[in-house]
Amino acid sequence: MEKKNNFVTLFAFVFGSAFLSLFSAQTYCNPIYSSGCLSWRITQVTIPQAGFDNTFAMGTCTTGRDRTSLIINLNTNTPYGINVTTMGWLACGMAIDFNKDGDFDDAGEVLYLPAYIGNSNPETYSGSFTIPSSTAIGSYRMRIWNRQGNSSAGTPTDSACSTYTYGTWTDYTANILGPLATSEINRATAKIYPNPVSDVLTIEDTETIKSIEIYDFNGKLIRNESPKNSKNTSVKLSDLVPGTYTAKIIRDKGTQTLKFIKK
Repeated sequence: MEKKNNFVTLFAFVFGSAFLSLFSAQTYCNPIYSSGCLSWRITQVTIPQAGFDNTFAMGTCTTGRDRTSLIINLNTNTPYGINVTTMGWLACGMAIDFNKDGDFDDAGEVLYLPAYIGNSNPETYSGSFTIPSSTAIGSYRMRIWNRQGNSSAGTPTDSACSTYTYGTWTDYTANILGPLATSEINRATAKIYPNPVSDVLTIEDTETIKSIEIYDFNGKLIRNESPKNSKNTSVKLSDLVPGTYTAKIIRDKGTQTLKFIKK
């Protein structure tokens, strides 16, 4: 009898857990692109300060892409640059579902909504965003979608869940880590550019740079440069394979690390 009761208890636990998981999992509204994507879509998303670079394979057309397995680590109250490349004369938008209610239409959830440019094809939309300081530490869904231009304004206008003509959308996971420590902010005097970089990376600082160490995505030191008492130097990177790297800038009063993307 005891074995039977244990089996019943185990069955009830498993069934109950599955039942709760089914109904606790948040479902999301999605934009509809009635004419599909083909040559009208997002081709690349980068957030350089977060070391994030996601390129969409050429020759593929999937209107909706769930990429929530890709995690982007972001700190609150910290400015981030974002670059979204589109083809087919389309603009874009970026939003995060901060209250986890299955849409991106609540106040403060749309973080980047650039005006349609239409100067070239493909077109890269570059801007910046900041995670609000009030955001709790945890994981949230981020969406990037096509809008305006050949996508049309959408119904309702510009929403991450609207009905459009041509385009694509993709979702990522934004892992919010909280604010940077005060010591990290005080040390952040250096800047690097361009980012992404294809050939030469320029480093500028308000203090004299003693040395620069370049690490690959596995944390392996692959380059060590020692400029001659300079606050402005450059490092040639054309021989590196594409990917995310880290530059460690060493000076008399401390160090600073910055991530960059090699194209």
